[in-house]
Amino acid sequence: MGKPKTFEEAQEQFTAAKEALKAAKEELREFMAENKIKKGATPEDPKILKKFESLTKKVETARETAEGLKESLKELKPKKTRETKYAYPEGMSDKDKKKFRAAQRRAAKGEKAPKEKETGDGEPKAKKPLKKKTQETEED
Repeated sequence: MGKPKTFEEAQEQFTAAKEALKAAKEELREFMAENKIKKGATPEDPKILKKFESLTKKVETARETAEGLKESLKELKPKKTRETKYAYPEGMSDKDKKKFRAAQRRAAKGEKAPKEKETGDGEPKAKKPLKKKTQETEED
């Protein structure tokens, strides 16, 4: 099993590695239950210890293989391309694109572009505050 070249190969190898990891873990779990070994403890009998270490090593290599294949799966995953609604001219910044979209929506509605009234010094004209109407009460 070499390094996968396509995304489909990587998926197949990753699922096979996951199954191998599950099988190795199950085999280790059964061995521990059969020999009454608690989790985190090591057996004292040399024959059992040798078998226990080999099963533990098998689980670790299966885990490393699965992790490596998961990384290659991420690398080979095809990129999603997103189509945009608008065809932007070359070299537009994000702010320019935002203005361009707003202009295109206005054009689609049939509205005219908003005009900003400016004073001679380049600042927009401030609105005059409205005068409050005073009501006179009639006395009878």
